[in-house]
Amino acid sequence: MLSSEKCIQSTKKDMLYPYYDAIVIGAGIAGLVCAAFLAKCGKKVLLVEQHFIPGGYCTSFKRKGFTFDAAVHHIGGCGKWSVVGRCFKTLGIEMDFYPLDPMDHLIFPNFSIEIPADLDEYLTRLQERYASEKDNIKDFFRDFIKLYRATFNNENSHIIDKYKDKTYGEMLDAFFKNNELKMILAGQWGYIGLPPTQASAIAMCQMMINYLKDGAFFPVGGTQAFANAIFKKFIDFGGHVMLSSRVKKILLDDNSVRGIKLQNDNEISSGLVVSSIDARQTFIDLSEGKMDSSFLKKVEEMRESCSFFLLYLGVGSDVDLSNLKRGFYHTATDASTMDKEWLYISVPTKICPTLAPSNKQIISVVVYLNKAMYKNVTDWKSFKESMTLQTINRLESYIPNLNKYIEVKESATPKTLERYTSNTNGAAYGWEVTVDQMWENRLPQKTPIENLYLTGHWTRPGPGICAVVSSGWSVANLIMENWR
Repeated sequence: MLSSEKCIQSTKKDMLYPYYDAIVIGAGIAGLVCAAFLAKCGKKVLLVEQHFIPGGYCTSFKRKGFTFDAAVHHIGGCGKWSVVGRCFKTLGIEMDFYPLDPMDHLIFPNFSIEIPADLDEYLTRLQERYASEKDNIKDFFRDFIKLYRATFNNENSHIIDKYKDKTYGEMLDAFFKNNELKMILAGQWGYIGLPPTQASAIAMCQMMINYLKDGAFFPVGGTQAFANAIFKKFIDFGGHVMLSSRVKKILLDDNSVRGIKLQNDNEISSGLVVSSIDARQTFIDLSEGKMDSSFLKKVEEMRESCSFFLLYLGVGSDVDLSNLKRGFYHTATDASTMDKEWLYISVPTKICPTLAPSNKQIISVVVYLNKAMYKNVTDWKSFKESMTLQTINRLESYIPNLNKYIEVKESATPKTLERYTSNTNGAAYGWEVTVDQMWENRLPQKTPIENLYLTGHWTRPGPGICAVVSSGWSVANLIMENWR
């Protein structure tokens, strides 16, 4: 996954400090945001990233003039008053976004629906379509919005108590009888990586309301441009960065951070470390398990989220993609089988034509993989070839003879995602968003090791770009409050 951005480079070695106020491990979006806010406050901050470009899953790569987004296909919360919008304004980042309307499509074997980029309009459409559930729809969204506000404000309340131990499927069943309506309201579960019978109601609420209230957005230039904008602002604030650098160890004095040791055994001193990487690796590998045994046991027992198969196609100008809608293509036929395989298909060149050579187009496909499908794979080359063939065959049911128009073909398996992010088994969303791993059950941002913090989708509030922006920002605020 390559970038053509020449300006993305490490700080020169002779400019690095012997001591930093804070070291941030991992330049995913949460790490970038946290580092940028700390640097903005005048702190000496070092950002260490094992990949040669920043962004984590929010990166892009080029092939033969086509720019493919690696894993993130749009971003919520980019409006003026929403999380990403306010974050960028506070940091002084100016960036253009394409608002996506409709926000999504859900395509099922027997019906389909368009999801508008406006919550009130969506509610009205559902009430018109399912008139017998009109009052239930109103009551459901009333609770959904209350729950979102309570989780966003990080407050314990009656609405949190009502739903914190419920799955999203249980929440739907409490309001609705109509099978098709429940399928629609569960149809975007792919954004959190767990079907409604297993996913926390809070997790689904955080994702859905964020999108439905503020819409979805696509960064002009692709998702690497989004990550680069935060990275460049961090550099403007005086931050230092080491790309292509892997941390070998978090150095401790008793139970307090004193710095890091790199893979080449060089040590860099700091009294504070923020980990934006795989939490299990943070505590078991980098910290060598030197902490409270009950906390370590909790970390060891937590379950990572699913991963995906990703297909990237650059196609010629002759193929007609006008009827290929952006959204989830489900195989489920009723609410009880929503855990079945789905595809998420997008054509980003319909939004941003400059991602491809003139008149050519890009098709991006995400294929949901149940963990059982890849946990014991030994021949990843064969797995990739098989999945590529299967996925193109399925696409041809929507675009006949697609294969003859393909000019560029790339794909990624969970092993690919693990290689570029170091997330265990290519986990797409940190920990699974089950009831026992969300809200207060997710790992806290402040850890049992003094001055070691967590940010990103392994900690609170959870997965998704908007959530990890919020996480990076809140951890920076927490650190600054403690310093003050």
